[in-house]
Amino acid sequence: METVLLTNGFLSKTLAVVRSLGSKGIRTLVAEKSRYHTSGFSKYCSKTLLSPDVKTESERYLTWLIDTVNREQVDTFIPMDDDTMQFAIKYRHQLEPICKVPLPPTESYHIAADKGKTLRRAAELGVPAPRTVFMEGNEAITTEWLRKLTGSMQYPLVIKPTHSSGSRGIRFVESPEALFATYNTVHEQYPYPLIQELIPQGKKYDVCVCYDAGHELKATFVQQEIRNYPIERGPSTVHESAYVPGLIEHTQKLMDGMEWIGVADVEYMIDPRNGEPKLMEINPRFWSSTHLSIRSGVDFPWILYQLAGEQEVQPVNEYIVGKRGRSLLPGDILHFLSNPKRMAMDPPFWTTTLPDDILSKDDPWPTFGFFLSALRYGWQPQTWRFVLRR
Repeated sequence: METVLLTNGFLSKTLAVVRSLGSKGIRTLVAEKSRYHTSGFSKYCSKTLLSPDVKTESERYLTWLIDTVNREQVDTFIPMDDDTMQFAIKYRHQLEPICKVPLPPTESYHIAADKGKTLRRAAELGVPAPRTVFMEGNEAITTEWLRKLTGSMQYPLVIKPTHSSGSRGIRFVESPEALFATYNTVHEQYPYPLIQELIPQGKKYDVCVCYDAGHELKATFVQQEIRNYPIERGPSTVHESAYVPGLIEHTQKLMDGMEWIGVADVEYMIDPRNGEPKLMEINPRFWSSTHLSIRSGVDFPWILYQLAGEQEVQPVNEYIVGKRGRSLLPGDILHFLSNPKRMAMDPPFWTTTLPDDILSKDDPWPTFGFFLSALRYGWQPQTWRFVLRR
């Protein structure tokens, strides 16, 4: 029996991959630094493995991972989030000889994971993006320097870390007087962030893709973000499948130019002033709402798994449009609590018609796993930052 090892068991996207691959008879293992996590309670999870913390114990994690791959006879290793993706990219030369690891080229990954490098590449390829001031990482930060760089830009501005997930680290600047203090606040935690023009709140779309080892596009899927938490700039809590050919063309131009391999999620905002899409960022890994693409007819986990095994996969570009899903636990609950217009939301919060990322009659125990982990670890702020990331 083929065996796959996944990471980041807390996350709903990992649960989506567990359900996809486990339902097809693949022995599916999930590693996490805690014994209590959502994915481990799925009936499709064959085994839960307790791992070291990849962020604070990377060398120990590498030893543990190599030992686990050999002991469990793992055929395919799929890192599921930014921390484990970065680890796999760094240590790919130790991992690739012992198992299949579907990773993009190292240079391409570093471009996609860095918002500044992403936007530079977008400009080279003619992909529309917000006007951006790029920091070189060696300038002395002064009020005069910042005002000179942004002198021709219109306020409000947005300060955005080059490396972050969701809305973390993003700050808004309403006037030149506030620029220095706000920039320094972000810079202390996220060195040399970007400064961008602020695109007024418009429709948000994600273009999800999967490429084979020959850099050929094998699957596409577009979703609109209906609701988010935090409300304006956070990950989506309700999403709907859509078809927007122009966004797919922009995305293919961008990802083809990086000779991509594997999955990625490319985010856009539609500028309400002129209807033009603007590239926001690339998430070079699975995305939080992976469940929706699977239910709509594009099974990215299964496609990626087959491609990792060098199997022939026919392109998948058609899917059900207008299908909705949501992340109730905890994202849409937090959206509801923080939205002053909560009773006028469309779709309404109090509905049973929205398929959920965790709740499932067919696979009910992950819901119990979520609440158990919340009771066990909910008092730790870092746990909620982990659960709420994209």
